[in-house]
Amino acid sequence: MSERLAAEICVLGGGPAGAVAAWKLARLGHAVLIVERSPFPRPHVGAALSPGIWPQLDLLGLTDAVCAAGFRPTAAAVIRWVGDPEATRHPDPPGLMVDRGRFDRLLLRHAEAAGARVLQPASALKPHREAGEGGEWIMPLRTPEGGREVRARFLVDASGRAARLGGGRVRTGPLTLALHGTWARPGGWGEETMTEAGEDEWLWAAPQPDGALSAMAFVDAGRYRAARMAGISREALYRGLLARSALLAETVRARLTGGPDLCDATCWHSPQPVGEGFLTTGEAAFTLDPLSSTGVQKAMQTAWCGAIAVHTILSRPAHAAAAQRFYAEGHFATVARHAAWAAELYATARRHAGRPFWHQRAATAVPLPAEARSETLKADSGRGLRLSAAASLLDTPCIAGDLIETRRALAHPGLERPVAYLDGVEIAPLLETVLPGATLDELAAVWSRRLPSSSPRQAATLAAWLVHQGILVPA
Repeated sequence: MSERLAAEICVLGGGPAGAVAAWKLARLGHAVLIVERSPFPRPHVGAALSPGIWPQLDLLGLTDAVCAAGFRPTAAAVIRWVGDPEATRHPDPPGLMVDRGRFDRLLLRHAEAAGARVLQPASALKPHREAGEGGEWIMPLRTPEGGREVRARFLVDASGRAARLGGGRVRTGPLTLALHGTWARPGGWGEETMTEAGEDEWLWAAPQPDGALSAMAFVDAGRYRAARMAGISREALYRGLLARSALLAETVRARLTGGPDLCDATCWHSPQPVGEGFLTTGEAAFTLDPLSSTGVQKAMQTAWCGAIAVHTILSRPAHAAAAQRFYAEGHFATVARHAAWAAELYATARRHAGRPFWHQRAATAVPLPAEARSETLKADSGRGLRLSAAASLLDTPCIAGDLIETRRALAHPGLERPVAYLDGVEIAPLLETVLPGATLDELAAVWSRRLPSSSPRQAATLAAWLVHQGILVPA
């Protein structure tokens, strides 16, 4: 007989997305069980964290712990993408190169400290749900101690590309593989990260916290298969790609200490990220192009929003539909925005524009309507303004504290999705006061009176931002 475990919410996967979702849900009073198949620390690709990670660490209360962990800041970069190599300094705060094994363990222990239970190592088999409304999820497990069975009211799939819930995938880019290894040499490496557009591949490298250099080559899956069928070993292919690089050629004269390993770097997303009794997050929901270096950051951000959606669904059933809509809309907006961003960046590698690798990954940006492009206007305090005809106010689900509620929100072609709050201020009541011909100064004065807690400077900043985005246009 399998041992039975009960939980209100079962989170599949203890990586960054699963740990953040579990931490937030446990803090909101839910009984959470995390099922993670691997013991930590585990080896993991994806050690680069963009500067956008810091606000998320602040929200989690983990900034001090991460700073004390000895991870390496990424303060400089050398990029050879459009033309000759360019050296650049990152703005403050910098990004981070982390040991993903230790970073993931830190997040998981943080969730455990908040009250989430952790079952690790435990391999989840295909879950199924009992028939009838409100039926529980039943998920068999394999553990070193034997078989177990989890019964849960809600399932959060944060199992990464494995996507234990299944449900199909929609590819958002060509089939891509990443060859990656680590290199050591006497004296170590410089502080810079390196990114390069090669003829039929792109390459990235960065110094690790332990002093080694991590180097990755991203290639088309068809090219890799053809090379292997021709008898070229994985290591020979990897070394050859680095050897013909302008930035990384000297790497192959160092000592290869790990790899080369192979992993999937194809972009895809789930067509149904949330539904009755389940939600997917992190790489179980979507994968981003590695060009962005924001995969971990985005996984943590969407896990936070997902946790609020789950909390709303379970604690406010009348708002469940709005919570599902909020999460799904955010999912599709993120996927579309990042796919377009990556395509535009691939298109900038003009030296190789005719090569199939680059052509397949590039696309022409879709121009915004004329009024949306008025974001280039300067915020002239004496100019008469009106609300753009392209702007509208819609009833839209949004985050209000730790719940998702329906609010009037601003929709506009220049915005990724409808916006209900700007800088903590509900925007719809302000826009409803805009009279054609009012100047920027007049709007700021009116809004300051309507919002006693808002300073005149904040009101003026909000008005200027709306002009910049093409939402307030010349009358």
